[in-house]
Amino acid sequence: MDSKKKGFATRSVHSGTQHIGDAVNTPIFQSSTYKLTDERYAGWAAGAQHTLLYGRLSTVNSDAVAQKLVAMEGGEDAETFASGMAAIATTLMALMNQGDHIVASNDIYGGTYGLLTEELPRFGIEVTMADMRDPSSYEAAIQPNTKILYIETLTNPVLKVCDIPAMVAIAKKHGLITIIDHTFASPWACQPLALGVDLVIHSTTKYLGGHSDLIGGAVIGSKEHIANIFHRKIHFGGCPDPHSSYLLERGMRTLDVRMPRICSNAATIAERLEAHPKVERVYHTSLASHPDHEIAQRLLPKGTGMIAFVVKGGDEAALSFMRSLNIVYEATSLGGVESLIECPFNSSHGAVPEDVRMAAGIVPGFVRLSIGIEDVEDLWNDMEQALA
Repeated sequence: MDSKKKGFATRSVHSGTQHIGDAVNTPIFQSSTYKLTDERYAGWAAGAQHTLLYGRLSTVNSDAVAQKLVAMEGGEDAETFASGMAAIATTLMALMNQGDHIVASNDIYGGTYGLLTEELPRFGIEVTMADMRDPSSYEAAIQPNTKILYIETLTNPVLKVCDIPAMVAIAKKHGLITIIDHTFASPWACQPLALGVDLVIHSTTKYLGGHSDLIGGAVIGSKEHIANIFHRKIHFGGCPDPHSSYLLERGMRTLDVRMPRICSNAATIAERLEAHPKVERVYHTSLASHPDHEIAQRLLPKGTGMIAFVVKGGDEAALSFMRSLNIVYEATSLGGVESLIECPFNSSHGAVPEDVRMAAGIVPGFVRLSIGIEDVEDLWNDMEQALA
């Protein structure tokens, strides 16, 4: 059977696995280089980026991950990287030249915001910020030199839900490339390529890895785009090592069983937080109070494990609450089997100017929570006592 016709869980477990030596899992090939044969050199010269030649280009383990990503996202090809930021930076630098223009949003991931506002302008690339919640604002920002519309499935950390089909329609109308950071949702929640997006980016550190034990990134899309991005990956050098690729493939195999528990836990916690007297506001796509609830039910009906909320009393109250927790762990990152919590002002968005944070909704007392697979009553008891 064609792998694309198999169920998501089956593709997650079996696609890409290299049964070398009849191994159940892809063995770790801790080798920096491979025998240089005429066949391999010909494959490399012809642009076959998955040819096993040198570890900075491709490895057995990174190739297994790339094949699994293709199966899970429904793309034609994929490239893997040493981090999510390496994937984002390499992708944008592969597609943009001096004089080009990109439209994005102020409330994207802090690292991406820094790349767009500090680094790209140094190379003569113009950036305009619009509102991810309002596709018409993206269209209004388009200029004659615009090349890319950059979006996130769920913004980090305010959890705005992007109307992906509307953004794609605008991009196609103007002949632009659509790139989406799909980290907060994962391919379990939806597949943006099927909605017309050109390139999907992940910080594989998060839900795809799932165990807070690796750093990685990936981009999935057409063969043409991926070949172009791979060429720049050679120049910039952001390749993943075999062991982190092995850990990533292992994590991806359990995505389909982790996410339902995570999202169920998150919906329960969000509902209870919204009713708590010491919480000013809660953002979760399951709540009718979420500004994008209708779009979320259409595009992300399975839910999300991410919650954002505002603790009454400002940042000091939020920090006091977090540091009274016993199970939920104060740490940056997200998407693991354990619940993690942070205040964006001193972590993921610490380098973003305060006025930009405030305009995006990251107000005093704002907390970002990544829910794990723990027993939901234990999580709630921990949060309730910390709020008290």
